[in-house]
Amino acid sequence: MNLPEECWESICKIIDEDDYRFLESVSLVSTSFLSITNRVRSTLIITDRTVPFLHRYLLRFPKLKRIRFYDMHKDIDSVLLQLSLSGLDLESLDLSGMPYFPDFGKFGMEKMMSNVKELNCSRASDLQESDLVSIGVCFPSLQELDISYPDSHQSSVFDSGIISLSSNLKGLLKINVSGNNLITDKSLLSLSQNCVLLREIIFRDCDFISSHCIESVLRNSRNLVSVAINGIGWRPRESFSDDAFVYARCLSELDLSGSFLSDELLRLIGDAKFPLKKLLLPNCVSLTFDGILNVLSKYQTLVHLNLEGSSFLSDEMIVELLKFLGHLIYVNLSFCAKLTGLAFFNIIEACVSIKSMRMEGTNFGVEEYSKELNTKSGIKTLYISGSHNLSDKCLEKISRHCPFVETLDVAQCPGVTTDGILEVLRNCGELTSLNISGCSGISCLGAVDFELPKLESLRACGTSIDDESLHMISKRCRGLLHLDLEGCLNVRSRGVKEVVQSCMRLREINLNYCEADGGIFIWMVCANPSLRKIVPPCGFSPTRKLKNFLLRHGCVLYQTSFDLLSIAYHPNRRDGDNIE
Repeated sequence: MNLPEECWESICKIIDEDDYRFLESVSLVSTSFLSITNRVRSTLIITDRTVPFLHRYLLRFPKLKRIRFYDMHKDIDSVLLQLSLSGLDLESLDLSGMPYFPDFGKFGMEKMMSNVKELNCSRASDLQESDLVSIGVCFPSLQELDISYPDSHQSSVFDSGIISLSSNLKGLLKINVSGNNLITDKSLLSLSQNCVLLREIIFRDCDFISSHCIESVLRNSRNLVSVAINGIGWRPRESFSDDAFVYARCLSELDLSGSFLSDELLRLIGDAKFPLKKLLLPNCVSLTFDGILNVLSKYQTLVHLNLEGSSFLSDEMIVELLKFLGHLIYVNLSFCAKLTGLAFFNIIEACVSIKSMRMEGTNFGVEEYSKELNTKSGIKTLYISGSHNLSDKCLEKISRHCPFVETLDVAQCPGVTTDGILEVLRNCGELTSLNISGCSGISCLGAVDFELPKLESLRACGTSIDDESLHMISKRCRGLLHLDLEGCLNVRSRGVKEVVQSCMRLREINLNYCEADGGIFIWMVCANPSLRKIVPPCGFSPTRKLKNFLLRHGCVLYQTSFDLLSIAYHPNRRDGDNIE
């Protein structure tokens, strides 16, 4: 189409925000599109393999805003020096899981970091007090900081580091200090007093934080909209005053995971009358139906509810709770072992806005539910893995009542067979992601006689699917991006070749424990230039020559499926985007 360049640039920006990797295909259309995609790309993931070519990437993508380090073992300081010399105006820097914390004070890197608003240092090895001081000095514009769960045998973060940090970062809006188990009330009090704009605070697994401190934080930080803490109520004689929560007038998200929650504490939360939208109470002890009923009756505009692990809940109790949950968009009832499909169908009937549900590890499938719903549910994502009683009949009914589902996870459901999955594929035309891993009843998908143009991700680990199934996939699922076949012992090279040759958008494939020939990989990258990540069969040892050949074609061999899938599905997602 003959559109102005500004229009194409706007379109490419939307693609970049959703998944920047799709810009690669656009860039191949013409030199004009190549120039546009180079200008709009905002995210770069740096690994050991990209370091030798980093200077080229920095010249090619002058508008980078987000940098993420992943699986880096080389000199991080030298890479940061290149970034500082590039003149980039960075807004986000992700150093999570790095083997050491870099020295930002070296080489004048302060200028590059002066406009960074988001810094993720979670799981960083050997995080020290001096590192927190350096963060406070080198990142004056920081708004979001994650220093959770430092990877060290003994935590080296104490109150003095948090106090120094808070005194320098007056504009901080969000902080995650979870897993720093030596910090005390002093740290949180300094944050609440110095960072008056603070809107979100996460402090899970901080053992020395008292209920008195939590009250003080809620009282001091009047702008707080989100609080996440676990393990409250376990200390002897620990209690909250009657007005503990009344000062948190802006609180809309509350996460009390793994806490000892009495009915009295839930009454205090209910009486506080926050503008609460999200409530997370997973794996809590002493939780009762009366306590949940009381708090939900006070917050009838909740859109997000997590009651995972509340094993006392029954179908009848869910029906009673639904009187107050008419606005629900997301609910997690996983590992509520007494729940059956009755709870599911009542939820999708009562909650017309529901978009996402998790009911993993429940008794889904044992119910007798003959009622037909008058309307179709608009639910988009459904996770019901580990439902050992789930049958084809029940799955077919779900697919009829939820035809708009896009993500479906029925992994580890031994009662599901090929017939049930075929009904899902036939009824759910919007399906983009399907997980059937561990479904021992699924042997072949070759009977599919209709197109599945929207299916992008298929995980079939440990199933009995074979080359005939892969032939079907190659013909019906041409838009496939991710294919996980780990443990599919009946898969041979012939089936793999058909998929690779026909699914031209395929980027990642896992062949661990398959019977594919190790000599197939050169052919794969030549036949399909979109391939970026391959997990070879177990025991295959690639030569350096093969690795280099694949790298020249933009593809990497990974030895484990964890490496393959760890950043595959959400390349633009920043850790901690959600309270959960």
